[in-house]
Amino acid sequence: MSENEEKKKEMLEQLNGSSDKKDAGPARNSGKKDSKPARNSDGHVLTEAEIKRQKLFDENEKKLLAKGYKRHDLIISVLKANFVGVLLTIPFIAAMVVGFILWNGMPDIDAMIGEKPVRYFAMLGIIIVATLALAVVHEKIHGWFWSIGAENGSKDIEFGFQKETLTPYCTCRSPLSKKIYILGSMMPMTILGIVLGIVAVFTGSLTLLAVAALQTMGGAGDILISCMLLTYKTAGKEIILIDHPTKIGLVVFEKE
Repeated sequence: MSENEEKKKEMLEQLNGSSDKKDAGPARNSGKKDSKPARNSDGHVLTEAEIKRQKLFDENEKKLLAKGYKRHDLIISVLKANFVGVLLTIPFIAAMVVGFILWNGMPDIDAMIGEKPVRYFAMLGIIIVATLALAVVHEKIHGWFWSIGAENGSKDIEFGFQKETLTPYCTCRSPLSKKIYILGSMMPMTILGIVLGIVAVFTGSLTLLAVAALQTMGGAGDILISCMLLTYKTAGKEIILIDHPTKIGLVVFEKE
């Protein structure tokens, strides 16, 4: 048995143990210590939502494997998303900044701070508030576009908040086609970053430019996964994609 299979078996045993403990009811108060929490292969402690998604994923995987599909994981770490992903967004941000300068001239930020400090700090406040609010909109856009190809539409879209990273998230519980997955992945950065950046260039709004740049950078993980998916050479003709239930990334199921 391979190391990955052993880790998966251990995680499934933990999940089953968690379910048995939940069904036991009053027995949980018998004075005995609770069993170890369920974790994925990275050691991450699974939340109740992740445990449910893992069980649903296992059911879908079983059906697809029975039909002759083969599994391949496209997973990224938080470090890779924040480093490699951000590098991929730099050309888009650079294009926004260059376009802004060419169209509106170089902004004199030093003069703004010295002559209009209140306006400068108000601008910073707007940028911070807008960035926090648009983080939620970012996930909503993922959901709107993924629901187009989801088996049960918006019912298969799940929104939540990850306490460890203090960030909202969106995931699709049902299989998606490659086109829909990439569309849903890239649209938040496209709408809130690139399109907003174009508007900033033609309106001359430095505040809007800063918000657009941050939103583009916020799509680092999305553009990285999309690039991985686009460059992934599939051996099969039929491709089905499912969001990984507990990690950043997705699982590719392919069949000749």
